[in-house]
Amino acid sequence: MKFKNIAFIFSVFIAANFWSQTDTLLFNRSFSSNLSYVKNPISQLSFSGNYRFLGFVRSQEEVFPSNSGKTTAILSGDAFREPMFLLKMKGTNSDKVSFGADLMINSLYKGPSEQFTKSLTLDLGLNLRTTINTDFGNFNFSSGGVSWYRQSKLTVWGNRSFNRMSIYDRRPQTALTNYPNDRYNDYYKKGLINQGIRYGSRAFQGLFLQGNKLPYNFSFKGVIGKSAFNRSFLESSDNFTTCFQLKNEINSSLKLSYNYLGSSADLDSISSEKRDYYIHTFEVFKKWNNLNIHLESGIGNFTSPDNNLGNGEALILDVKTEKFSNLSLDFQVYRISPQFVNVTGNFLNTTVLEVFPNIEGVATTVRPLNKSPMVGLGFPVNNRQGFSVNSDFDFGKLKINAGIGFFSEIDTSYSTISYRHNVNGQTLSRINLFAQNWGPYDFLNSTYRGVFEEVSISDTNSNGLANFIKHYNTIEFQAKYSDFLWGHKFYLFYLTRFNSCQNKLYYLPQFNSKALISQLSHEIDFILELNKNAVFVLSYGIERVIGNEFTDIGDANNPNSTNLFLDLLGVNTSQNMNFARNQRNTLFGFGFDYKITDNTMLFIRHNMYKYFDPNFIFNHLKGSETMLELKVTF
Repeated sequence: MKFKNIAFIFSVFIAANFWSQTDTLLFNRSFSSNLSYVKNPISQLSFSGNYRFLGFVRSQEEVFPSNSGKTTAILSGDAFREPMFLLKMKGTNSDKVSFGADLMINSLYKGPSEQFTKSLTLDLGLNLRTTINTDFGNFNFSSGGVSWYRQSKLTVWGNRSFNRMSIYDRRPQTALTNYPNDRYNDYYKKGLINQGIRYGSRAFQGLFLQGNKLPYNFSFKGVIGKSAFNRSFLESSDNFTTCFQLKNEINSSLKLSYNYLGSSADLDSISSEKRDYYIHTFEVFKKWNNLNIHLESGIGNFTSPDNNLGNGEALILDVKTEKFSNLSLDFQVYRISPQFVNVTGNFLNTTVLEVFPNIEGVATTVRPLNKSPMVGLGFPVNNRQGFSVNSDFDFGKLKINAGIGFFSEIDTSYSTISYRHNVNGQTLSRINLFAQNWGPYDFLNSTYRGVFEEVSISDTNSNGLANFIKHYNTIEFQAKYSDFLWGHKFYLFYLTRFNSCQNKLYYLPQFNSKALISQLSHEIDFILELNKNAVFVLSYGIERVIGNEFTDIGDANNPNSTNLFLDLLGVNTSQNMNFARNQRNTLFGFGFDYKITDNTMLFIRHNMYKYFDPNFIFNHLKGSETMLELKVTF
């Protein structure tokens, strides 16, 4: 009897509580045995995230003799450390203290072999966040696994330049748009597209601090922890990176900031030898009439048992005009001394190769060696100085942006030149992941979704360095056009990039024997909106790379033409023949973007690629690759 009374009282309590929570549980008006559960609008806990499946099927007609690329390969999972599952939790307690956590899961399925199969792991980490709002200011704290951080171009900033790129390739971490066409429309109108949180940022593990709305318009942020680019001799040895920024907004048109970065790593097992470098910079953001001025300058110091470089200066000055009469200009001047060393900034380190430890499967993963690289506009390099100007103007539906720059080394450097492949770079990187000195001639080096190639120079001094200071020229041109075709919206994007490296200073890139290396690429993307839920994409790219007699000589018995147009006409002259690099790389691809539901999209790409050089008889790579990505957000 007592048990029945207790049960009755408990039932009444549950019923009373149930009817009092009508904002949480709602009945259907018509009779139904099911209840529709709706989250209480005053609930302080929420969840979001995404799931992504990525699969590849590669079939190759021609492979390198070393078989770096298999004839057939079937892969599932993203080999570039992108999470296949991301869960974000946000909440607020009764004291209005915000908190959150990010759970990232990754898995690679590369075949039945235990050597390649990787079980489901949490190797991307679990991040925890807390926000405290006070009368003094708002403070954010976070810690845990991999997080992405950005501070300033000379201290912490990802590889980011002008947004001139082929829109055909997708970054898997790119956020979903409302409709597939939105991504291409944004690129047409703004030139900027969301490429995910890691674009333009660096990976860190540690404690993140941030303070906003402080007295006198001050703010700060910083990291105490580890960077992926700072590696010790032993994985268990001490290594850390510390970053800090203090910013003050004087007024709406003037901002000042101080940036600091310190990095230290053990070079032996007993921590007696260290590699340290420290950077101090000041930034000025000034808006003056129709000009936006950004200046960052500073000093850096690098020391190690083998190198004590002392202090080195760095300066980057950007002057941008507001858009007037459909025209805007962007001027950039920079000088980064060889003593200014940093591997987490928005510039490439080329002077101290010991920053990159010789750890198999690690050094190549984090950041490979960069010896005298030819780079695009807006991408500085240390031991280099130069000037560039970029413009952006509209002619009705035709939008054009272009830029030109010329640069020179400060001191002589290695007898090597490197360049990134604009066409087929992502395809080649998937064939041999994060590998150095691969391919039949050990020229290729794989990075994050890209490949660069190294070229040796024969004109050297007694120290093995180049016998001259290298000079670089770059031209970039992009045209974007949009209209309707048979009542359907379409976009046409054309991009050409022209880079060269010489032993003399020229104001324009050279595509002849005067250049040690010349690189010319053309990429055309065509996008057609079939309906609001489906988009068809088409892409074609061709890349030509030509070297002169002071660079690597191939193993072909006879020279080959460097002018494909004259060669097509049957006109062959000795001036158009060489034994050095003579690469003809092509890509033809097509695919579909399809919206399945409001939170689910499917992306399909099929690429036919060719990497070919008649002067290097084993540099023949040809095949096709089909990719499928399914992304679900919640």
